[in-house]
Amino acid sequence: MKHYINNTSNTPIMWQDNIAKKELSTQELASINASIKSNSFSVKTNRTQDYNTYFKFGNENIGVKLNEASIEKLKDFFDEDNFIKTNKGIILDKDAASYVAGWFSDIAYKQKFLESDIDNNGELTHKEARNTLSGFDEDAVLISDEKTKEKYIVSNSITKTYKKSDFLPKNDGYYSDISNSINDAIKDDKNLDGIITFGEFMDVGEKGYFEDFMSESGSSAPAISLDDLINGLTKHSRQLAEKAEEKLTEVIAKIKKLGVDKLDQSDKDVLIQLGIDPAPYESEFKLKQIISDKLNISPDKVESLASENKLDDFVNFSGNFAITLSETKLLDIKA
Repeated sequence: MKHYINNTSNTPIMWQDNIAKKELSTQELASINASIKSNSFSVKTNRTQDYNTYFKFGNENIGVKLNEASIEKLKDFFDEDNFIKTNKGIILDKDAASYVAGWFSDIAYKQKFLESDIDNNGELTHKEARNTLSGFDEDAVLISDEKTKEKYIVSNSITKTYKKSDFLPKNDGYYSDISNSINDAIKDDKNLDGIITFGEFMDVGEKGYFEDFMSESGSSAPAISLDDLINGLTKHSRQLAEKAEEKLTEVIAKIKKLGVDKLDQSDKDVLIQLGIDPAPYESEFKLKQIISDKLNISPDKVESLASENKLDDFVNFSGNFAITLSETKLLDIKA
């Protein structure tokens, strides 16, 4: 059903910390370059520490991995002299540095990503992420049109909260990391003003509503396609789905190219999250067969995914993952 947010579209649900604009001194620039050369940073913002964007945060040199879309968006918005090229990416200066540092501060400290990373490996599992602070409360009403019999939801108010994310499952599968979350913030902050509104977050554009697949009681509606499910859930769940699809395809490709014994713990976590324990399977054939059986994908399809990296094809076959998502409730609708 349609979920109208005209009343709340411009309500902020997330905002960055205010970090003062500052031009890098010669000494500060030299310090960042030294950290880049040795890849030595006090804060881990992803597991592999393969950073491409750098900035100053207080006395610390920070490295993050921004995707191409984020970098291009920043370059289109901020002046050219805000970006200093290096052989390992870009150093941010002035307004661009202040902007990215503002989201880093909010995510790493206010949302408690750093504190929640118990093993300090640069990324959060679902279990660790339950301790992060995020979210908002929506007051909305379910309306039934007596003439058309159409039912729809109208959003009345939004209240920003910093609550523990205890709606997340208690497993050790990958959740997110600081770098990825900064990318999400840059994507959602459509006008780069440092504030993400409800309308920006739900990406409604000018239409003023999104398709909500919650039932009248607030539980997830059954019997819809995976494509519809992913499109209808809140953006956070869609990002989890896309990340799992991407990582599973990478794991299959790694098995094909290098063998089971080359899987690292993050690879195994992806399989475990989908109910596949790789430990008993010593050969490539056996593990690919259990992936095939578990996800109802033919062995040929596993081979195809591994060689062609077709993420869209995987969406049509990952029914088990759809069930996991459909059991996740992220918006409380108050009738």
